[in-house]
Amino acid sequence: MWAILRKWFDLRHDQHESDVIDRSIRGGARIGGTNLWVLFFAILIASVGLNVNSTAVVIGAMLISPLMGPLLAIGYGAGISDSHLIRNAGRGLGVFVLLSVFTSTVYFYLSPLSEAHTELLARTSPTLWDVLIAFFGGCAGIIAHTRRDVSTIIPGAAIATALMPPLCTVGYGLANGHWNFAAGAAYLFVINAFFIALATYLFVKLLRLPEHKEADPRRRLRVHLAIGVCMLTLTVPSGFLAYRLVQDQLFLAASRDVSAALERQRGVLVLSKETSLKERRLSIVIGGNPVSPAEQARLQQRLQSKGFVRATLQIRSVGEKLDVIALREQLRRELQADRAVPEAAEDKAFNAMRIELAKANLQRSLQAQVIRELLAAYPDIKTIAVGDGVSGSRDGQVVEAGGDGAGAGAGDTQAGGPVLVLAIEATPALAQEDLVRIRAGLAARFPDRAVAVQQAAPPAPVRQVARKVNRRGS
Repeated sequence: MWAILRKWFDLRHDQHESDVIDRSIRGGARIGGTNLWVLFFAILIASVGLNVNSTAVVIGAMLISPLMGPLLAIGYGAGISDSHLIRNAGRGLGVFVLLSVFTSTVYFYLSPLSEAHTELLARTSPTLWDVLIAFFGGCAGIIAHTRRDVSTIIPGAAIATALMPPLCTVGYGLANGHWNFAAGAAYLFVINAFFIALATYLFVKLLRLPEHKEADPRRRLRVHLAIGVCMLTLTVPSGFLAYRLVQDQLFLAASRDVSAALERQRGVLVLSKETSLKERRLSIVIGGNPVSPAEQARLQQRLQSKGFVRATLQIRSVGEKLDVIALREQLRRELQADRAVPEAAEDKAFNAMRIELAKANLQRSLQAQVIRELLAAYPDIKTIAVGDGVSGSRDGQVVEAGGDGAGAGAGDTQAGGPVLVLAIEATPALAQEDLVRIRAGLAARFPDRAVAVQQAAPPAPVRQVARKVNRRGS
């Protein structure tokens, strides 16, 4: 069985002669001529692709980029102990990198498009998975360069390792002043470059390619120590970033689970959700039936049971005991449709209008509930009108029309802000403390706007008609 496996995985049967491999790798590290022109065009193609968020264009730039050549030469030189080749390849890589960053910086500085799309953002936060991709891509690359039939291995390795996009992202960060983008992309490029060279070095040793005739054992030892230090220096931070990324994704999944459990409760409408990854906090605003403290504690325990013992759940209710089942289903469908598929600008605007209309319906339901509660609590109230308004100001003073008690709470109103106006007609007129109590209750019910309570006695004829109607009704 072992003999069969060795035969299957043997790399020597289609391997080129060592001198052919040597010439091929050394040729890929040359600085001038074709390599520089191809690099210049590749970096422009990649910059345009990232600028317009085109994955296909970015892949095309990876295919024609000559950046992998110097990296293979560095790893090959370390494997055969050729310090001269390492220096030349390192010099060529430096020239390639400087030309790439300069070209992409100039392009993004001149480009009228400055928005960072997903293709750019994907190159700003390297993790351990980028280490693995670079290493395995380097393994495929050096194997391809030692074969008689290269086939599609080299283009595939170039796409997998993705050396061009990080350099373009560095140029974007420098051109637009996004230093965190530039730093993250530069770190990603260094990870890719080092682990491609490391994979090349290991396979040169595995394939037992002949060492350079002037190999120095002491220099070989220093190279091994440098490789080990660089590997630790680059792997540990990326491992930490990978761990943090996994924790963030798990917390988002736990937050979605808790939100879904809350939405399934009868009479509860989730109006908004906000997740803070840094503070491990989930904040939810609901309408409809309030959530009991025991249920809130159960949901928070459910959030913490996913491994986030310090996570907090904040639930704020803006309404009480409303029949909002149909409205909740409508909002949920709209929000899910908006998240599930990319829509045209007109469709998004239409959906936003529908959501705003649903929220307005909920607002009217809350106002109707207020009217019912006040009529039940104050038998002297004859009529109530509730409406939304906007406050105005003259010489810095808030102006609101009204009769007795109209100024209750007016001093808290911000000029130009939304106002909930409550007009009351009562016989006899309500006391001032009743108006203050009503306004305080409305302010607690509607915390997002100022409240103005107005009371006006009806004209004499209207009061007489009202008394007659009441007597007939009695």
